[in-house]
Amino acid sequence: MVNVPTIAARELRAYFYSPLGYVVLAVFLLLQGIVFWLFMSFLSQPGAPPGAVMQYFFGGTILFWIAVLGVTSAATMRLVAEERRSGTLEPLLTAPVTSSEVVLGKYLASLGFFVALWVPTLLYVAILRGYADARPEWGPIAAGYLGTFLEGGAFLAVGLLASAMTRNQLVAFILAFVFAWAIMLLGVLENLVSSEWLKATFKHVHLFRQMDDFGKGIVDTRHLAFLVSLTAFSLFATVKVLDARRGA
Repeated sequence: MVNVPTIAARELRAYFYSPLGYVVLAVFLLLQGIVFWLFMSFLSQPGAPPGAVMQYFFGGTILFWIAVLGVTSAATMRLVAEERRSGTLEPLLTAPVTSSEVVLGKYLASLGFFVALWVPTLLYVAILRGYADARPEWGPIAAGYLGTFLEGGAFLAVGLLASAMTRNQLVAFILAFVFAWAIMLLGVLENLVSSEWLKATFKHVHLFRQMDDFGKGIVDTRHLAFLVSLTAFSLFATVKVLDARRGA
C-alpha cells in the first residue's frame, strides 16, 4: 500500500485544479447556507417544535440527502471513468501499482474532498454559539458530523464503483445517483413486508432513521457496522472490476 498516499494526493489536488471542484463547493455551501437559515428562521418562531437547529440540519430534510448524494456522485464520476476515456487507466494498471492501491488512493482523495466541503459548515455552530439563546449541544453535533462522513463515505465508495463501470462521466454520475437512491429506499420496504425478520432487516438499513439517530447524538454500532460494510463491499467490488480490466 506504499503507493496509496501518492495516488490520493494526486487525485485530491485534481479536485482543486479543476473548475468542477469549485463549482461543487459553491453550490454545496449555498444550498447548506439556505437550509441553515431556513431552520434558524423556522425554529425561532413562537410555537415551533422543540429541537436543536443542527439536529434538523443533519438529515432533517430531503435537501440534506440531495446535497450528499449529488456531491458524492459528482466527486467520484471522473475518478475512473475519465481515466478509461482518456486511455490512462491501462498504463496505470500495468505499472507496479495494485488495483487495491488505485481504488483506495482514489477513494481517500474523494473522502478528503467531501470532508473539506463540510468544514466551512462549522461556522454555523459558531453562529449558534454566539447568537442563539441556547448553547449548542456538542454531543449531537459531533455525532451528526460523524454520521454525515460515514454516510457520505459509503456513497463515495458506491460512486467509485459506478465510475469503474463506464468510461462516460455523465453515465457514472447517473449510475452513482441511482445506486445511492436505491440503497436509501431499502428502508422504506420496512412498511411493505409482513415478515418480522425482513422488517427488522430493512429497519436496520434505513438511512433516514440512521441520520435521525446521529442527529440526536445516538451512535448505534449497528449503523456503524452497516455503513462500514457497505463501504468495504463497494470498494472490494471496484477492485474486482479493475482486476478484470487488468486481465483483459
